[in-house]
Amino acid sequence: MKKKTKKQAPEQFAPDSDEYFAYIAGYTEGGAPYGVTWEEMEAAECSVSAPRSCDPPIQMAPVSLNAIAQEMQVTSDTMTIYFRRSTGEFVMVSDEHVPIAEDDEPFDDRPEWEQDAIRQTAEVLADEIGDYVPLPSKYDIHEYSIMENFCHSVEKPKIANGLFRSITGRGAFRRFKDAIRRHGVENDWYRFKDEAYREIAQEWCEEYGITWLE
Repeated sequence: MKKKTKKQAPEQFAPDSDEYFAYIAGYTEGGAPYGVTWEEMEAAECSVSAPRSCDPPIQMAPVSLNAIAQEMQVTSDTMTIYFRRSTGEFVMVSDEHVPIAEDDEPFDDRPEWEQDAIRQTAEVLADEIGDYVPLPSKYDIHEYSIMENFCHSVEKPKIANGLFRSITGRGAFRRFKDAIRRHGVENDWYRFKDEAYREIAQEWCEEYGITWLE
């Protein structure tokens, strides 16, 4: 009985891969290889073994620090704002829509605007390549520290002491707003706050590799 000979991969490549296949599982009767392509291997590595190791989409244009700072000021404890690299747009995701987007149940009984919001939320949650980048949260911003730093920046001791007293204890934010109006430093505070937000925005850009402009 004639012994069958095993088909070999092309000589110039390793026996388990070639220029098209990252892993050759075998060969057809006609000698054509089959297996996992390099493209499939790269996609698998990105989505399974190391989902954040892949390069994110290219940012289409620099984003303004002022635009980031403005979006940061409308964040809350119940929503997250994302910057989308590929389009340059800001996307708001409400906490109440997250479980709905994660569920397989239909939501076509909801208003059209809410259906759009849920679909957008699902797209953000499914992102595995870093296209959607979350902006700093309220906890990251820590506005109380910004108020405290402003108090330190006030040169007149009487005004500074009054501001420090206003941020002590419960109700600090409300008392502070009353105090800056009473002492006539409201405009100074908003300039200081805007600059603090811009600095946080710049640090965020540097952390995530976001290209920014003044």
